[in-house]
Amino acid sequence: MTALFTHTSDDCESRAAVRLDPSRQGETVNPELYSKFGEHLYTPRNVTNVLEAQALYNPTFGSWKFGSQQYGPDGGNSAAFDPDEIDDRIDTYAETHGIPDAERLRTAYRDGTALWWFPYGNPDAVRTSPDVGTADDRAQRFETESTDDYTGLAQWCHLPVHRTNAFEGTVTLRAAAETSVRLAVHDVDPDDGTLESVLAETSVTARTDDRTVDFSLELPQPDLEESERLFGFSVTTEVDDANIVVDRVCCYPDDHVATADPEIVDLLADLNLSVLRWPGGNFVSGYHWRDGVGPIEERPTEPNPAWDALETNLFGTDEFVALCEAVGCEPMICVNAGSGAAEEAARWVEYCNGSTDTEMGALRAEHGHPEPYDVTYWEIGNELYGSWQIGWTTPTGNADRFRRFKEAMEAVDDSIEVMACGNRHTDWNEPLYEELEPTDWLTDHVLIECHADPETDPVELFNAHSGVASQLREEYEAVAADCRDAGLEAVRQAITELQLFTRFDEPEDDETDEGEPADEESADQRLSRETLPTNKSVTEAVFDATIIHECIRSGTVDMVTHSGVGNHGGGLRKSQGRVWADPCYYGQQLESGLVGGTPIGVDVTSHTFSTETAWGTETSQWFGELEPVTDEPAIDAMAVTDAEEHDLAVVLVHRDAGVDAIEVTVSGGPLESLDEVTVDRLSAETMYDTNTLEEPEKIATTTDSAAVADGTVTVSLPPYSLVRLTEDCDRD
Repeated sequence: MTALFTHTSDDCESRAAVRLDPSRQGETVNPELYSKFGEHLYTPRNVTNVLEAQALYNPTFGSWKFGSQQYGPDGGNSAAFDPDEIDDRIDTYAETHGIPDAERLRTAYRDGTALWWFPYGNPDAVRTSPDVGTADDRAQRFETESTDDYTGLAQWCHLPVHRTNAFEGTVTLRAAAETSVRLAVHDVDPDDGTLESVLAETSVTARTDDRTVDFSLELPQPDLEESERLFGFSVTTEVDDANIVVDRVCCYPDDHVATADPEIVDLLADLNLSVLRWPGGNFVSGYHWRDGVGPIEERPTEPNPAWDALETNLFGTDEFVALCEAVGCEPMICVNAGSGAAEEAARWVEYCNGSTDTEMGALRAEHGHPEPYDVTYWEIGNELYGSWQIGWTTPTGNADRFRRFKEAMEAVDDSIEVMACGNRHTDWNEPLYEELEPTDWLTDHVLIECHADPETDPVELFNAHSGVASQLREEYEAVAADCRDAGLEAVRQAITELQLFTRFDEPEDDETDEGEPADEESADQRLSRETLPTNKSVTEAVFDATIIHECIRSGTVDMVTHSGVGNHGGGLRKSQGRVWADPCYYGQQLESGLVGGTPIGVDVTSHTFSTETAWGTETSQWFGELEPVTDEPAIDAMAVTDAEEHDLAVVLVHRDAGVDAIEVTVSGGPLESLDEVTVDRLSAETMYDTNTLEEPEKIATTTDSAAVADGTVTVSLPPYSLVRLTEDCDRD
């Protein structure tokens, strides 16, 4: 393969040069390299209350699972039952989500109220207890005694009133005798969390049989000036001695997109996303897809099989495909190869792709979707090599499962593209080579976990992350060589989870002061939990770009579904009804300008950097290791011509945290016929800078232009930055 990148070392740290050479060309940049992954994690992460526009927490009154990191012999996340641990967990929830009174939640939970809800009204006039819902899961009973006002259930919530004041939903309920029930949105006292005046209300009738009723609520617009304030939502009655069972209350802003959050949809659409992977992740190894289709009152709420949360099953296959259609991307489904059977996966394929003449295709049509979804990408299993995974297995066990699942699924639709659960470490992949066919994919995860403490050098920590791409390239080239040796040269590789995980290890309380810095300046430079470069910081943007550049150059990885799209480092954040983007979102936007282009040669002259320490060598071998970096170029560069959006696109990445801005001179090739280029820049002042609810665009792309003289343009590349130079397409 033609070398698309060469490097010449130079001692100067303030200047660098990049020479473009269009005579050296690579394969077209795959759009699938810029894809995303969403998983049903704990609330609110990824799907629940994030991708979903659902405004209420625990809308199905489910029995909350407080997860434990203790894995049983069959894998999976077990539940925690220690009362003190549960109280601490509720405290954390309240702090994280801006809930004013954790004690009220704790008391209500201990007294038989579903977590996130609490009795409303005179506490002596309402009694709560668990009951059975329409899907044989948990529902919530509340009984009222003599009362002069509305009494029942309530919760605190955040509503996206910055964009709409109208909400709609459904409530499923019944009563011992026909009873009028009020659904209301309240103002909340910011000091003590008391639900005050009613901003909007509507009434429904509970009858002796379960019934699902639509409702709508419209808040008065003049009262919504403070759009980030807390609201209350209540389900109550004025009837004395009422006995009511509420199974679920789903409340969505009226601008939702098939129950998905419209701001999330818009941001993903603006990303020119290629593929979205779903529903897991560890979650999928205990997920049964039939629970997430059909009328919502028939979908059971269950403990999340992998995480600290519930699975309401309100967001299932139909909602996921609708989200992908709204975003304009291809759906990718990962099937349950842990606790699931091959036949279950095959029926899922039939549900998505079968005609209405098939049993599952007819079921899809019954659910309102007569046309097949034509889902192409199907991944068989997730991290089945790990004891944290429900139904984990051995290398040969995985190969056997892959064969059985593939046969069953392709018997339903032989046009699908099947992806095997791989792992570039140990001998995991070897048995798969006997089962793979040239049209298949081999997946892997890059979840780089390393540990740092106050003694860790911040510069080396950043540089270890920015330099890991070369290590990964060698590892994937080794997998590609193994595939060739097995006669599987056409098998494609995919990184179906990509993300950095930097953990901060607090010093022990009894540590001596021997390690403390000798002066104030060195104390300021010590690493802390607040200055850690995390996946929501600009470090993730640099980390992602350098890895995908190596994928393009080597040609060994054709798809990357970056993790995990909501509140988990995957580029989007949502809190208190607001949505914003992480730096890596803007990084991917810049990078997507390479899609469809032909890579050309770049010759870089710059200084190099090295690290002395490898972090993470004692962490899970499955997540990889950060090895020492030696003589890595301080500048990474990728250039393409004839991309989908640009005639020329050049992306430059500053990789060395040890130096300040670098003046980079770019010359040659297509620049020789230009007078000006557009300069898009993503940069931050520190490696740990993030966007927040208070400063949602602190780190975002800025755009200007730069003159080209005699085929040369010079741009300043700040630390912790990506810079893209483009010439826009002049096409009809």
